[in-house]
Amino acid sequence: MGDVIRVKLAELRDKGWTLANIAREIDQAKRTVEAWNQGKRSPANLKSVLASLDTLAKRKRIPPKKVYDNGGRNSEVLE
Repeated sequence: MGDVIRVKLAELRDKGWTLANIAREIDQAKRTVEAWNQGKRSPANLKSVLASLDTLAKRKRIPPKKVYDNGGRNSEVLE
């Protein structure tokens, strides 16, 4: 099932999303989303994550590529 997540992440990245932005939007740590992308882990709540990724894929507006430090867990300058 991890392949399904990897495909969804690849689709989002093709649309211009970064892993950092995906992680922030679905309220996950960037490291977690990176592990999913690399096939090292799968989410325990697969259906919920897939639904969240589908929602992101439908958005017309994509967040900017850089995320600056604001004290949050996904706050370093990324990608």
